[in-house]
Amino acid sequence: MRKGAFALLLLSSFVSSCTPLVRQVVMPGAENKISVVQKGSHYFSEEEEKFIQREAQTFGIPIPDREEIKKFIDYYLSNRRFFELTLQRGNYYMPLIKPIVQRHGLPEEIALLPVIESAFNNFAVSRSGAAGLWQFIPSTARRYGLRVDQYVDERFDVVKSTDAAMRYLKDLYAMFGNWELALASYNCGENCVARRTGGMDFWSTRMLLPEETRNYVPAFFAVLLLARYPEKYGLSTKVEGLSVTQKLLERETPAEEFISKSGLKESTFRDLNPHIKKDVIPAGTYIYIPKEEKGNSERVERLPNGARLIIRE
Repeated sequence: MRKGAFALLLLSSFVSSCTPLVRQVVMPGAENKISVVQKGSHYFSEEEEKFIQREAQTFGIPIPDREEIKKFIDYYLSNRRFFELTLQRGNYYMPLIKPIVQRHGLPEEIALLPVIESAFNNFAVSRSGAAGLWQFIPSTARRYGLRVDQYVDERFDVVKSTDAAMRYLKDLYAMFGNWELALASYNCGENCVARRTGGMDFWSTRMLLPEETRNYVPAFFAVLLLARYPEKYGLSTKVEGLSVTQKLLERETPAEEFISKSGLKESTFRDLNPHIKKDVIPAGTYIYIPKEEKGNSERVERLPNGARLIIRE
């Protein structure tokens, strides 16, 4: 989807007030006691080998070279603290992302692609102008129905951008007929992959692709392993979390007015709504606030300017 270094090289910070708001581990590790593996000293256990085989079968992907996977495990572990924060941020967003992945009928593991794309930093903007968790460039974002203008940039809207990313991935899979080329296309674009590989087998043509793109599949398998067995690799991902409610604002409303009415800190509002670019929230925009009460009903609140808030819980 964009050119440039992997997310861990592109991103060095995240808005700290949002970082602690993380829930359960994405893929819980085994409960039995395991030894912590340090950079450069790990090996794949029988359980991990079976996991790699299962994931390869899920995606219909030939198992990548084990040394290639280990190389990226080493890379991520050399940035251990940053990678921990990446998984923690991922856990925070999982309650919003996983239901969308499931609704589109795609493998749940796809929910972890933002580890590579953006380090789960929803404020991420690459040097090529790709933005958000899923790193959409403006043209692709608009092609998949995301609003990108001076007032709202829905590439930073977690729910809408995830839905767009799933539709894009489904189109890429339909175009190439396998996940290797679909994932490669998500990284550098379908035209890049079609032009350089002719749509042929990824493994026999990958040296024709940009270095980052040809490494995408083994890097993804490394991410899956680290997320599945964080304890083995000495990764701390257990933190307290926060639920989020999605709201639809019917009328244009000053952000300050909404923040005051909702009783939020401005930093919390901005952390959860980076798609709102100005001090005014346009009509028809979804916004996100901390969820205080459980339920799956819909209720209506009114703001001082007469606008109705439709709250879906």
